[in-house]
Amino acid sequence: MWVLFGITIIVAALFYLGGYVDVNAEYPEPIFTEQLMWLMYAFVAIAALLVLVAAIANIAMDFRKNPKSAIKSICGVGALILVMIISYCVSSGDAVNVLGLEEEVSTDTLKMVDMQLYTIYVLLVVGIILMICSNFAKKLK
Repeated sequence: MWVLFGITIIVAALFYLGGYVDVNAEYPEPIFTEQLMWLMYAFVAIAALLVLVAAIANIAMDFRKNPKSAIKSICGVGALILVMIISYCVSSGDAVNVLGLEEEVSTDTLKMVDMQLYTIYVLLVVGIILMICSNFAKKLK
């Protein structure tokens, strides 16, 4: 974890202190923008892999000890998949005008981005509600 933290500090310093591609542009772009984006892609991939491995390990351990607990874990994963499917169905594939973007973005890509945003919003709200409810549940016990 300290290695990832160190890499993040280095890439952030390069991004913010490394200068710009064209200083006189209307919207100057930092030189190390692509490196920062690749670092974020790597972090998302690492997080997704760790969550997947942890979920599989948790379900396997729970199934041996308590099958009902394993079924609850599987239901949690199913609920997440259901939220993602509903978010994809609700999302729109309408074109977006992005300043400086000359290429067309496909409808599937736009729907996928919308799905991810909606899923993040739902999970954020659910997380906040669960934090508040767990605080009250602890006080009631």
